[in-house]
Amino acid sequence: MFQLLSKFWQYIKYFTNAKKIWRWPLQSGVLIFDACGQEILLEYVRPWNPEVLHVRNEFINVPVLLSSIFRDGKKSYAYIDCFIEKVRPKLVITFIDNNPDFYAISLRHPSVKTMFIQNGLRARILEGEKPAGTHGKVDYMMVFGSNIGNEYSKYIRGISVSMGSLKNNHHPKNNNKALGTIAFISQYRDIESIIVGGKVFTHKQYFQADKIVLENLERYADKNGRRIIIIPVYGVENPLWIKEKLFYSDLLGPDVSYRECCSGYYNTDIAEVVVGVASTLLYESIARGNKTAIFSLRGQLLDAKDHSYGWPGEYVDDGPFWTNHPNPENFKRIMDHLFEINDEQWHAELAEHSFDKVMTYDSSNGILKSILTKELGSMPNS
Repeated sequence: MFQLLSKFWQYIKYFTNAKKIWRWPLQSGVLIFDACGQEILLEYVRPWNPEVLHVRNEFINVPVLLSSIFRDGKKSYAYIDCFIEKVRPKLVITFIDNNPDFYAISLRHPSVKTMFIQNGLRARILEGEKPAGTHGKVDYMMVFGSNIGNEYSKYIRGISVSMGSLKNNHHPKNNNKALGTIAFISQYRDIESIIVGGKVFTHKQYFQADKIVLENLERYADKNGRRIIIIPVYGVENPLWIKEKLFYSDLLGPDVSYRECCSGYYNTDIAEVVVGVASTLLYESIARGNKTAIFSLRGQLLDAKDHSYGWPGEYVDDGPFWTNHPNPENFKRIMDHLFEINDEQWHAELAEHSFDKVMTYDSSNGILKSILTKELGSMPNS
């Protein structure tokens, strides 16, 4: 009885906290599953006037909710199913690629096409070692590269399409470089602890890799007359910006420089060399053609193989522009190498090591546009 009352109370809180929509959803060829990231998706599907299915308690469609209450089975599935039946989309698309509820849609609605677009690096795909396809199905897995696509295919049925990063492809390149600059990509988070590979690590333990890299980076910059610039996570309008600045001041002193304006993509483009530990932007920087060093030390420091360079691909621990080892000699070798080679040599090196299998680059997202046209027809009024 207690569990039943507790569950009922959760439903009441869920309904009370969410904003209410009192009209039925409109019929549309496109349904966006999960409003998170919808801004960038709308750049490509807006001509088809998509509907949005909110799944994070921001909004509740009351007519859909009432219609779904008396359906059998999982209540969240009933709500999703009722929403889909009212919208009658040709395509359900999401920018959240690790929600298991999305993978179940195609199993219940085989006539509706589904597509997820990978939105960030993945250390793990899904929990549990299950045979291929038992986690669900999608029609299109739009992934960064073939390596991660192959990993997804171990768990989910569907066509894997290497398209790179949607956001990265969307932003045009800037070819003006500020010579002598090293841009460090921050991954700062205001957390007390984080779980990696089922183990709990403190903030200090998790960011030990960043501390090692920045200490080596500072020595290198001082010796070679380079300038370090931090590309921060938070903007100046965010309250966490102060904490992020304090974090780097503790490591590098009060005179550290920041790129407080413009997008992360622009800021990586204008640096002569980009450096980081492990972030989506770090890999996006390489895909954009920027000379970039990856010091993926967390894999070794935290005993987490899926935090090593290029996971889930199989790569040696020490490459020309990456290392998984906290070795000062590797640091100097990589930084010297990147400052010495020219752009032509850099691009040849990326091809030699098949970086496009890690993350490809598709300017203006032509691959995605072609699939949308295939599934939805020509854009209205085009």
